[in-house]
Amino acid sequence: MLNISSISSVLSHPTWDVLVIFFFIAAGFFYGFSAGIKRLIAVLFGLYTGQLIFENLHFLDFFVKGMDLTEIFLFRIVAFAIIVLILSYFFSKTIFTGGYGETKIWWHIFLLSFLEVGLLMSVVFRLFPASDIFTFSPVVSYVFASRGAFFWWLVLPLCALFVIMRRHKGN
Repeated sequence: MLNISSISSVLSHPTWDVLVIFFFIAAGFFYGFSAGIKRLIAVLFGLYTGQLIFENLHFLDFFVKGMDLTEIFLFRIVAFAIIVLILSYFFSKTIFTGGYGETKIWWHIFLLSFLEVGLLMSVVFRLFPASDIFTFSPVVSYVFASRGAFFWWLVLPLCALFVIMRRHKGN
């Protein structure tokens, strides 16, 4: 049974697990409504393409020689973010300029934004030495960092996109 003192201690000294879950929920909620469906799709494709490109940029290892683990983590986060932002901008200006109007169906936006944030968190756990720097609970590690979880975070946004696009064409 939960008591007030255990809840108070978690709220006054949050663990990384609580911050990861809070980030996942808050980012999924606010990101979806602020971005819109076209930008969500462009960023989703930017994440897929950026992750593939980032995994094959071996010359970045030259820049991180001699750095400690935290600096390597931050350098890789910034490099990955730049790649994803450039690709997302490119996709939003070229590929996703028309055709799919802004949806008014709120659950489409929520579903796609939560799955996209989950994919981003899984990619961060996979590509970067986050587990070497931070200690997470088995639940967070299993949901975002395990090999099986990464597969599902790759597949589920595409399935959701397929459902959203089919529903939109049906309307």
